[in-house]
Amino acid sequence: MGQTLTEKILDDHLVEGDLETGEEIGIEIDQVLTQDTTGTMVWLQFEAMGLDEVQTEIAAQYCDHQTYQFDFKNTDDHRFLRSAAGKYGAYFSRPGNGICHNVHRENFAAPGKTLLGSDSHTPTPGGLGELAIGAGGIDVTVAMGGAPYYIEMPEIVNVRLEGELPEWATAKDVILEMLRRLSVKGGVGKILEYTGPGVETLTAPERMTITNMGTELGATTSIFPTDHQTEDYLERVGRGDEFAEIQPDEDAEYDDEIVVDLSDLEPLIAQPSMPDKVVPVREVAGQDVSQVIVGSCTNGGYEDILPVAKMLEG
Repeated sequence: MGQTLTEKILDDHLVEGDLETGEEIGIEIDQVLTQDTTGTMVWLQFEAMGLDEVQTEIAAQYCDHQTYQFDFKNTDDHRFLRSAAGKYGAYFSRPGNGICHNVHRENFAAPGKTLLGSDSHTPTPGGLGELAIGAGGIDVTVAMGGAPYYIEMPEIVNVRLEGELPEWATAKDVILEMLRRLSVKGGVGKILEYTGPGVETLTAPERMTITNMGTELGATTSIFPTDHQTEDYLERVGRGDEFAEIQPDEDAEYDDEIVVDLSDLEPLIAQPSMPDKVVPVREVAGQDVSQVIVGSCTNGGYEDILPVAKMLEG
């Protein structure tokens, strides 16, 4: 029997257990990520371990959440985080350098790697074929110290994409459609693996919009196979040599399957105050809006901001 994409990466990093749904497994972690609301505790715990340096291939500390420093506390945290990163061999991304998920995907995310992060939207690099999981601070600390990450083997769901997005529909509408169908609890205990002919019509940034917001489904993580779109993205950020083609086997078996025809999608919107309270934009057309924010970690890339800039120019 063939393997899914998820099983291939897990098998390559497996140090304990069997890849049986519901069984506890231990996997080796290649990269860790933390940010400034969770990083302080992570580094204090790591300091207490008594190690001289981080044991993962890459450790990155981002300061992107507490950039509005209304008193000395955030400033002191950032000073500590910078010193800890320097002392133990981690990359440090200063305040104002960008959203952690966007900066990480541009500089470090790579096909076939594993990433553990103390941020719920850590699965973003799944759009590049990296198995990325959000976890608690102590789990990240332990992984940074070189120990395996333990987790119950999730179900692997095949999300088969067909067709192509019509005009005005975006990758954000794909994940909103998933939320409309499954709710915010529909992904709990599951890894969503995207496959099908519709995948190749989506750019790498579009895929990472989907994997980022898969968190709102409660999913363990989400992941896409790699192809020419992945290679093109890595080339454009100067890391083409890190490309690797990773696909599920043709005879891979999944625990479940969901089919989404991209051609049927229209612009969708999540109404307050839940991400799964999704309706077509046309149903709320004309409603007054007091504030508009562009640039979240789900839609914080150049591709998202450019259309807004063009509209403001006009």
